[in-house]
Amino acid sequence: MNYRFLKFPEFKTKALTLSYDDGVVYDKRLVEILDAYGLKCTFNINSGLFAEKSGERKLTQKEALELYSGGAHEVAVHGVKHLSLAEVSDAVATREILADREYLEKLFGKIIIGMAYANGSCDERTANIISRCGIKYARTIVSTGKFDIPQNWLLMPTTCHHNDPRLDELTDKFLSDERRSYFWSNPPKLFYLWGHSYEYNDNDNWDIIEKFAKKTGKRGDIYYATNTDVYNYVKAFDSLISSADGKLIYNPTDIDVYIDNYGKDLLVEAGKTVAL
Repeated sequence: MNYRFLKFPEFKTKALTLSYDDGVVYDKRLVEILDAYGLKCTFNINSGLFAEKSGERKLTQKEALELYSGGAHEVAVHGVKHLSLAEVSDAVATREILADREYLEKLFGKIIIGMAYANGSCDERTANIISRCGIKYARTIVSTGKFDIPQNWLLMPTTCHHNDPRLDELTDKFLSDERRSYFWSNPPKLFYLWGHSYEYNDNDNWDIIEKFAKKTGKRGDIYYATNTDVYNYVKAFDSLISSADGKLIYNPTDIDVYIDNYGKDLLVEAGKTVAL
């Protein structure tokens, strides 16, 4: 899919999403930092590994419900027991994903379509399995150092882990507004950051995320989104239908889509047809 015509909501050319795993107590501090700067995150949870009581490394079910239900962030599947999917049978992998998805949906009262692979364990076989479990996108631990829109949503790469030595360099490159003369030379940029909040605690380097959030947060040129927000928006763009002569475009979805019409901004409202 050619995403050079895609713009994010309000004609923004940059989007930022974060993904953090395991549902640990240090997510509390992470959420405070993200909320302070308007960043959004998807937290990938193992519903079979909640702590029995508060004060442990893992969150209790009650703590998780209170922390992640605020609205800005979301939860996604991470496997009910954090198993490496590529190392288990189809049946076990299916149970690992379906059980986690069902439990989390009941707990949070929302349909969950996303996940992150536990231990980064994945391949084409696991991608097929999770697709049959109703998962629409799944994050890997592959870091590209790029800002591309995913082409394979079931084996999604990331821009980088928060401990990547290139983080500052990549952040500056992402924030750069350098524009080339031709619109097709300026594709939209998606920064996808991932990690585990316990790493900040264990390595005593909370300054990494604080610096990143301060630098990228509260900006008018960035679309701050959860993983599902990004997926749904891009899929709405993918759903646009053009007339045979290329002069009309129809948006059959319930999401407004913003596009670059050969250098000119064009809004295609949900359910509407517009002239190009």
